[in-house]
Parts: sequence; structure tokens; C-alpha cells
Amino acid sequence: MIERYNKFINNTFLSLGCIFFAILVIMTFIQVITRYVINISFPWAEEFLRFCYTYMIIFGILTTTQIQVPLLRIMIFEKFKFGWILSSLLYCIMLVCLFLLIKGGIKLYTMNINSYYSAFKISISWVYVPFIICLSLEAIRIILALIALIQTKKVRDL
Repeated sequence: MIERYNKFINNTFLSLGCIFFAILVIMTFIQVITRYVINISFPWAEEFLRFCYTYMIIFGILTTTQIQVPLLRIMIFEKFKFGWILSSLLYCIMLVCLFLLIKGGIKLYTMNINSYYSAFKISISWVYVPFIICLSLEAIRIILALIALIQTKKVRDL
């Protein structure tokens, strides 16, 4: 089940990240050409590029595996008979941390809901939406890994 979820996340968000990267490159090129060749600057372009950059990074993060310390995992979690218990405890700690980060992201979203970008006339809070989405999807990934760990009692990469 976690493999299907990871495949869906990787395919969907890798595509979205590539789209945002392409938009970022094209818009930056257009902005440079219009600013230095034609002497016209679009005031909305910088804010638009900030959104594209933020979303590209968040979607890129979702397509990678978490940073792990294989030596620690091999020496502790796989060597001991009850290493899966330590690993599930680690997953629970990660879930608590993610919950706190999601809560903070929602707080930042609500704090900036009435602040607007000058050129775009949209709320600054939209920058925090991919942060909340990314953390929520990562929490789902950890929950699925925790369920698989409890069922199989075998430590593996997250």
C-alpha cells in the first residue's frame, strides 16, 4: 500500500514540480529580456516567480525519500529482536513533530490571510498552502509506513 502511495506522490508531484520549474525558467527569461532589452518591467512577475519557486521546492521535496542514517538503522533497528518497536517509536515522534509543523503552518496561513501582495492582489497566505500540503502528505506516508512496520515487524527504508 505504501508503495502505491509513494508511486502516486512521486509521479504527480514530480510532474507538477517540473511544470513549475519550466514556468520559472520561462518567466525569468522573459523578465530579463523585457527589463534589459525593452526597458519594461512587470511588477507582478517577481511575486509570481516567488509562488512558482515555493511550489516547485515543495513538490520536489515530496518526490524524494527522507534523509536517513543507514548505519543507525542497521546497527540498532535491524540487529535487535525488537528493533521494529524502536523504529515505530521513531515514526511516532516524527508524526508528533509533523503535527506541530502543520499546526504552525495553519497558524501562519491564518495570520497572513488579510495581507496582500501589492501587484498580484492575492493573499500572502497562499505561500503557506504547499507547506501544509507537503507536511500532511508526509504524515500520511509515515502513517502508512508505521502500519506496514507493525504488520510485518520488519524495519525498512521509509
